[in-house]
Amino acid sequence: MQPRRRAPAARWLAVAAAALLASGCVPQSVTEEGQAVHNLYNLFLYIAAVVFVVVSGLVIWSVIRYRRRDDELPTQTHGNNRLELAWTLIPTVIVLVLFVFTLQAQDKVLDQSGQADVKVTVTAFQWSWRFTYEGTGAEVLGTPGNIPEMVVPVGQTIRVKLVSADVVHTFYVPQTLFKRQAIPGTDNTFDLTFEKVGLYHGQCTQFCGLQHPDMVFRVRVVEEGAYQSWLAAATRRGSAGQPGT
Repeated sequence: MQPRRRAPAARWLAVAAAALLASGCVPQSVTEEGQAVHNLYNLFLYIAAVVFVVVSGLVIWSVIRYRRRDDELPTQTHGNNRLELAWTLIPTVIVLVLFVFTLQAQDKVLDQSGQADVKVTVTAFQWSWRFTYEGTGAEVLGTPGNIPEMVVPVGQTIRVKLVSADVVHTFYVPQTLFKRQAIPGTDNTFDLTFEKVGLYHGQCTQFCGLQHPDMVFRVRVVEEGAYQSWLAAATRRGSAGQPGT
């Protein structure tokens, strides 16, 4: 006796449920700029879900309503200007709305109109990172075997100038929902405002050589008092050239 085959509908339902669960795995951003990206992602997800439900519902309704009961063809409709106009205008409006919200989120992420509280030059090199705090003399230098930390205060605007000393690298901290390339000969500047104290892991996501997997770093977000104490200690000991923190 052959085993019973599971209903195809159950399999498709399981796949849809898995996809829905996976869509919720995007982390909450720990920066103001990343929150704009997170909100935009949710907007895209909600609109896509509505479109999916509407289209799938119409398809299922059509299959059931117009399923073949005999050898005769159902009534044929050739051309409907109102329907054609509707299914042309609706997607156009959706795309335009998403375009406007995308521009607004992009402006939020790229906005550098305010005054920066901390300025850090991040230099990517094979195969680690150097964090230089402008105007303080403090510097953190990492090696493939010694993970460097960029220490920053919570709630303050951190202006990062990203440069590369050799090849193309990528500055990526997953919990900021932000990624930017370090390109030789180009200074990429952006702001990050961390809203939560914590330790956040970062990495280079652009293959840059044999030791690319070792090119990781951490961002330690602390309270203002702890940051000032760390900065004073780093400045006193002349931390430039010292590995790690």
